[in-house]
Amino acid sequence: MAEGVAAIGLVASIATLVELSAKVVSRLRDFTSRSSDIPESFRSLSARLPLLTTTLQRIQSQASLSANTAEDLKAVVDNTAEQISIVQVYLSKILPSDDASKLERALKALKSLAKEDRVQQAVEKIHQNIEILVLNQTTRHVDTGDRILEALSRLSVTLPTLPTPSSTIPFRRDPDFVDRGAILDQLHQKCALPASRTALVGLGGVG
Repeated sequence: MAEGVAAIGLVASIATLVELSAKVVSRLRDFTSRSSDIPESFRSLSARLPLLTTTLQRIQSQASLSANTAEDLKAVVDNTAEQISIVQVYLSKILPSDDASKLERALKALKSLAKEDRVQQAVEKIHQNIEILVLNQTTRHVDTGDRILEALSRLSVTLPTLPTPSSTIPFRRDPDFVDRGAILDQLHQKCALPASRTALVGLGGVG
């Protein structure tokens, strides 16, 4: 029951954050479509918010999350939504325009906005939260892989018994045969492996 309630809260928070992210990305792309001269902090934010959306969608699609994990993720998601809301409020006051002079003034306002401490702190916190959420997904996949390997290691797999080698060559052993023990030992080891293939390379007719 607790898992279900926590999961519902997380899904609702994710939906809110995805909507906020889309609005901010749209606003920033309005600027970048008219000029390349926008602050790097906003440019990087515009590039990373789609990554955030993808990560959130993956989290949202996970069928099994413990109540504690869901609550922890919800706290990060809610904080990210709070920081993005701050950025959105500031950006909403700056409307890009097709008019050259108004666009120039808007860009100046955007550059000034990027230097404000509150906005800088919000953008930095957004980046940190994105890293946390992405790391959560990465480690989750690693843990899943480890559990698979552990399960496989517990399986008792019996290799098929190799047939006894037989010889159909109708000749006796050559008394002048030069025994190259080291090479024959290597061949024996390689041929003893299941489904192994070994090839000798040399001049034809030298044995």
